[in-house]
This record gives sequence, C-alpha cells and structure tokens, in this order.
Amino acid sequence: MKMKKSDLIGILIIIGIYVLLFSSAVETASVQGVSMYPVLQNGSLTFYKSTHDASYHNVVIYRSPLGFYVIHRVVQVGQDSYVTQGVDNITNPLPDNRIGLEPLGGIPKNDVIGKVVEVDGYVISIPYLGYISVIFSDLI
Repeated sequence: MKMKKSDLIGILIIIGIYVLLFSSAVETASVQGVSMYPVLQNGSLTFYKSTHDASYHNVVIYRSPLGFYVIHRVVQVGQDSYVTQGVDNITNPLPDNRIGLEPLGGIPKNDVIGKVVEVDGYVISIPYLGYISVIFSDLI
C-alpha cells in the first residue's frame, strides 16, 4: 500500500508536536473565550515558550492582577511593561489597561509567563483539543 503525501505530512506534524511537548521546549495552554477570535478560537490548544521578552504584535500569556490567565496580543511595548489587547474588536474594543485587565501602565514584563509560538506570523493552535484540559481542570 502506498502512503499519500498528505498522510506523511500529518504523521510528521504529530511526531513534531510530541517531540516539542515532551522535550519541554514549549508548553501548552487552553483557550477559553472569544477575545482572540479568529486568531485563536474557544477550546483551542495553543503552544507557548516560557519567556518575559516579547515584541509588538506577539501574542503573550500573562497572569492578570484579577487572578486568571490572559492570552492577548501586545499592542504597545514600554520600557518595563506591555500593553495587550484581544484581536476581536467586538469583545475587546480597548486595550487591556483601559478595561481593567492589567494596570494602567501595562502588564509588567516579569508577569508575562510566555510567548505563543508563531510560524511566519501565524499562531500555532489545534482547534477543540483544549477542551480536554478544560474539562479535566474543572473536574479536579
């Protein structure tokens, strides 16, 4: 039986994801909410690299002063902070520092836990796979 080129690419992608996950080169995060739609959809599993450094337009994960994690795009870089905002203009018409998700001066760089993995400007995520970790975290 001859293997299709698309099957081989799919297998290589799956192997690559497993290698990245088990080598601790990247971590995973589940998306809850619609503030990053269409870049990230609710229930997606996305990948991030632990770092405090980010640039304009990067998608970062930080712990909000309100106590929950936020995955948003950097819209302004300060000397010691970032101002972030979701990409959905309906649910996030203003930057996070103007709606109370982060301090007025932005989120301190040390509060950023990671930068979402991108390839050629495209955020890497797997739709619906994040629901599994959301379900398990609700059960625990």
